[in-house]
Amino acid sequence: MAACGGPGTQEKKAAPPAAAKIMNFYASPPSIHKGEEALLCYGVENAQWVKLDPPVEKLTPSFTRCFSVKPEKTTRYTLSVEGASQGADVTVGPPAPKPVEMIRLFVVDKPEAAAGEQVTLCYGLVKAKSAELNGKSVPVSERRCFQEQVRASTTFRLVVTGEDGKQQEADLSVKVK
Repeated sequence: MAACGGPGTQEKKAAPPAAAKIMNFYASPPSIHKGEEALLCYGVENAQWVKLDPPVEKLTPSFTRCFSVKPEKTTRYTLSVEGASQGADVTVGPPAPKPVEMIRLFVVDKPEAAAGEQVTLCYGLVKAKSAELNGKSVPVSERRCFQEQVRASTTFRLVVTGEDGKQQEADLSVKVK
């Protein structure tokens, strides 16, 4: 009779636990303007813990997770799990330029008028190459006023094209009472 664990028995050894792995870690987008946010996304497998340096928030192991970061300067983030680490950079550039507002003024003297009545429209443009009002070309001017007769409720649409080719639009409505 063989004793337990003797030469006639085979011991089953437990398989070693699978190593922790970082499946992915990236920033989206990798470049931002100062004041903007980027997403850091990661996926890990067989990890007991996850650590981020510099720390942003408490992380937990996940196959897929994203969270927002808003660094003040270019930052390299390092994601670590047991035995592995990976880096992702977020490059921070200067603040985004504000779009030039070409339409500085677009007003009507009265939002309601009787059918056939005249209304006065005024507009003011800067850094504009061309302008159209309801599809008709109008002069580019820092300040221009003119009268229009309204027969029915109307929406006036001013479309301005800048020196850089970009367009801006503005609408004004006049209701006929």
